[in-house]
Amino acid sequence: MSEGQQRTGSIPFASPHLGEDGIRVTHSYPADSTIMMASVTYHWQTPPGVPDVSLRGHHDDPEVITAVMEALDDFARSLRLPGAAH
Repeated sequence: MSEGQQRTGSIPFASPHLGEDGIRVTHSYPADSTIMMASVTYHWQTPPGVPDVSLRGHHDDPEVITAVMEALDDFARSLRLPGAAH
C-alpha cells in the first residue's frame, strides 16, 4: 500500500464535558481495490496514539465520511468519560 493512498488529518476539537483542548484525527486508507477504510479518533486527556474514543468504518466514496462527520462530532461532544473532570 503506497503512502500516497493514505490521508491523515487532524483539527482542534472542543467538548463541553471533556475540555477545549481536544483533537480529532481522521485517517483514510484503502482496504482493497474497491473499499476505503476510515478511522476517526478523538483525543482529550490522552496523547495521540492512545485515543479516548475510536470509531472505524468503511466507505466506497470519500464523500460518505464527510457526510457523517457532523453526527460523529455531535456524538463525541456528548461523551462523559469515567473519571473525567466535569
